[in-house]
Amino acid sequence: MSWLEAEFKPLNKGVAKVLGELEARVMEIIWDLGEATVKDVHKIINEEKKLAYTTVLTIMARLTEKGLLTKKNVGLAHSYTPAVSREEFYDKVAQRVVEGLMEDFAEPAFTHFVKKVGSNPEKLAELEKMLQKLKEKQG
Repeated sequence: MSWLEAEFKPLNKGVAKVLGELEARVMEIIWDLGEATVKDVHKIINEEKKLAYTTVLTIMARLTEKGLLTKKNVGLAHSYTPAVSREEFYDKVAQRVVEGLMEDFAEPAFTHFVKKVGSNPEKLAELEKMLQKLKEKQG
């Protein structure tokens, strides 16, 4: 299964809105490091939460199967790198969520979006700029 097919969990925080909590933490670590072995990730996670090495190995294998990590041989170990950047991941998730909302809940989604953006002057100005650019493209 691709990570793009994962269930969206709006009440979770960050990357865990799409991935499991441990998967999300592993992705955050690898995005931060750029490249890591299971040993590297296990060391960092163990400072926060005691997990078996094999648990981290399984999570990283699962993330590779989902297309989020790329694995290569480095001597006797494997090194993992992100298959997608953090920005690409966020963009694809946002796109999928918005498309899903527009398909079935367009009016309430617009209403809540406008209320949320309207309460933040900086975000409102950003939205106005985006809308102006869109109008110029169409015009």
